[in-house]
Amino acid sequence: MAEWLAGTTSDFENNQRRILNVNDREIVVFEHQGSFYALDNTCLHMGGPVGEGIVIGKVEAILTEEKTWVGDRFSEEDFHIVCPWHGWEYDIKTGACAGDTRKRLRKYATEQRGDSIYVVA
Repeated sequence: MAEWLAGTTSDFENNQRRILNVNDREIVVFEHQGSFYALDNTCLHMGGPVGEGIVIGKVEAILTEEKTWVGDRFSEEDFHIVCPWHGWEYDIKTGACAGDTRKRLRKYATEQRGDSIYVVA
């Protein structure tokens, strides 16, 4: 397996993201709630720069015990990154597309050693 240095932990402060060019692919690396994630930076819809999008909680339906919908809320556990071009959402942990989970961005492993963050593929 190969690995690439994405930066140091301080490079990711204030929601900063890093883009790596690896084997003709762009990979976005970012930190969210103390964990580091690395995904392909090209949206499956029309090639938008996924890494420029916001990270938000997954929208969840609120249901009664009878399974009647009463509203929606943003998850506090599951998060999506949203492509800024057309709003396609991807799970930050798996790369799965929210609208069609059969489609997914390639996900890369990350490793933290000291203050250094690496992408492993």
